[in-house]
Amino acid sequence: MGGKRGLKGDIPRMMGNHSGWHGRRYRRVYLDFLAELGPFGDLARMEAARVAALRVQLEVATAALVDAQRSRRDGKGRRPSVQAVERAARRAGLADGSYSQALDKLRELAGERRPTPDELLDRVHKAMRREARAD
Repeated sequence: MGGKRGLKGDIPRMMGNHSGWHGRRYRRVYLDFLAELGPFGDLARMEAARVAALRVQLEVATAALVDAQRSRRDGKGRRPSVQAVERAARRAGLADGSYSQALDKLRELAGERRPTPDELLDRVHKAMRREARAD
């Protein structure tokens, strides 16, 4: 997005404004992916950002569905219609499917990456420690 500074930690900017709840949640999810599957190259970095944004969408859609169901069941006065609850359920289901597919693609993409020199050194050090304990 033109004119906007990059986010801390070289996280791709996926929303116009990252200062609210959605932006904080996006950052936490992205950092979780980075810890689990990273470090990322350029393609995997953008894919991780996309999956993190889909995760936030899933959480928002699920919360909206739960609110609509609760209001429909327990609410007094104006309540959401059956169709509104069904639309929220479809939206949550679509968000769930999109997130699941994107997460699988990210895991596949991250599995193809070559280990960094630091990761290789860590593996060698662990192997050397195991051999030293075995002796």
